[in-house]
Amino acid sequence: MINFIFQYAFPIAIGFYLSGLVSYLCHRPKISFCIFLIGFISHTLYQISRGLSLGVWFVDPVFDANYFLPWSMAAICLVMRFFSKDEKNKTIIHSMIIPVCFFSTLGLFLPRGIMPPGPQHQTILVSVYYSIDIIAQACFLLGAWFAFFHLRGKDQDKLFNSLIAAGFIFYSISQVVGAYWAYLGWSLPMHWSAKHLQSASIWCYYAAVLHLRYFPAWNSRHESWFALGGATLLLVFNYSAQLSAFSFPKIGG
Repeated sequence: MINFIFQYAFPIAIGFYLSGLVSYLCHRPKISFCIFLIGFISHTLYQISRGLSLGVWFVDPVFDANYFLPWSMAAICLVMRFFSKDEKNKTIIHSMIIPVCFFSTLGLFLPRGIMPPGPQHQTILVSVYYSIDIIAQACFLLGAWFAFFHLRGKDQDKLFNSLIAAGFIFYSISQVVGAYWAYLGWSLPMHWSAKHLQSASIWCYYAAVLHLRYFPAWNSRHESWFALGGATLLLVFNYSAQLSAFSFPKIGG
């Protein structure tokens, strides 16, 4: 049963996501939301099956960015949908199904197997780091999505600011956790490696975005463009690293 869910739940989730997207494009937001919710449930089952796919519960595969990132984006979308009372904001929130579909579909073309854990991965800090880090990335990417609508004059409540601020908080926590994990595993809180330098670059970039608002000449349109730039930088760093993942040995595909 677990193997069946591992093999088929994710493609099924994408099918529901895409069906929800069609309903959204046909201006049927309520139907789109219901279909989207079913897709999210299927996606959640797939995430759980990743943790059980080796025959014992192993939490690290649940937080593989290829699949946990679109899941996190979908979860944020659902939370915002349930708590938003402004109809104009709901219109933008419904459109979040587009990036969810995009990043979910990308996962179909990336290795789906489980990477065998190394000796440095025998700690809960690994899962804490990756889960918080990916949630932060989801906030940054969705912040860019809302920033795009703000530039078009639709996100008047500047929700992209809230998403970027939340992403920065999560990302800051993940950097502290990651530094502690690195210290335990490699005796150094930071290495001069591409991964660490990219993480530091992202943190500095968004720290600058949040602090530049205090300049008199700075306005929300400037911040929107910087939010889009940050998302672009994040995607380049993330998916350039995925190219090397094809050469890694994986269990199950």
